Amino acid sequence: MSEAREDAVAHKPDGLWPALVAGAAASAVSRAITYPPDLVKAQLQIQGLLGHHGQHSLSTLQLSRQIANAEGAAGFYRGFGAVLAGVVPATMVYYAAYETSKKYVPDELGPLKGMTVGLMTQLAAGLAFTPVDIIKERMQAQRLMRHAYSYTGPAHAAASILRSQGAGGLLRGYWLTNAVWLPWNTLYIALYQQSKQTLAACLQASAAQTQIQESSAAAPQPAPAPLPGWAIGACSAASAAAAAVITHPLDVVKTRLQVGAASPTAAGGASSLQIARHLQATEGWQGFGRGLGARVVTIAPGAALQWFLYETIKSSLD
Repeated sequence: MSEAREDAVAHKPDGLWPALVAGAAASAVSRAITYPPDLVKAQLQIQGLLGHHGQHSLSTLQLSRQIANAEGAAGFYRGFGAVLAGVVPATMVYYAAYETSKKYVPDELGPLKGMTVGLMTQLAAGLAFTPVDIIKERMQAQRLMRHAYSYTGPAHAAASILRSQGAGGLLRGYWLTNAVWLPWNTLYIALYQQSKQTLAACLQASAAQTQIQESSAAAPQPAPAPLPGWAIGACSAASAAAAAVITHPLDVVKTRLQVGAASPTAAGGASSLQIARHLQATEGWQGFGRGLGARVVTIAPGAALQWFLYETIKSSLD
């Protein structure tokens, strides 16, 4: 090995810190862009806790107008401090767990390796994301839940929850969070990989056809080229949207469980199953679809942007 090559290998950065830096940057940018629809989604999902059933429920557009009229543009970023203080570090935990799991889970597991990596990543990330989600969603829903609580900021919210419910209050819904995101990650990765392979094959076939048309002589098959940025974004967004639709009912129950814990009503101490049964009885199956549009608008571009930035930044640091 040449001296230059040895020097390059010796100074190659560790695989973890590039993931941490890339994850933090990607998370901050994507969350800042997708936070407004995420806030609307959270408020749509808890309308049933306030007795807003059937014709009294607001649509995504109606609620967005109400927020804009009542609080202006700042209203769409209520609780965003929880993102800066919590979601970014939690995302760093997610990518650290992802890279570490990939390194230590044996290749001999074959197709099960990806599933195992996803499982380990989500279980670790859930410990970081659950407290952040609880604080974020309560801050987002505070305008509608003033009868139950009034926080001055994310730090005050965390302190109040710890004081009234103990440490367990910040992990309320941990297993339900995993019930939402474990299948989401599994579906997302499977759909994302398949859509990338399909699109890559289509683009390669198109390139080969163009080459044949432009040359009368037989030409070798063009080598597969990396997918362009727009293709990666499209595959990620479509896969994330499909996974979001499938897992949305669980997300509605999770949000009500976490936000309703602060309510003085019976819903505050209800289990996931009790909340689901009450939701179906009072609002019908359509209640499980509350905020679906806002969630898709949040997750699809957010996942596309975050994973694109993560891969790009990490590659530049490796």
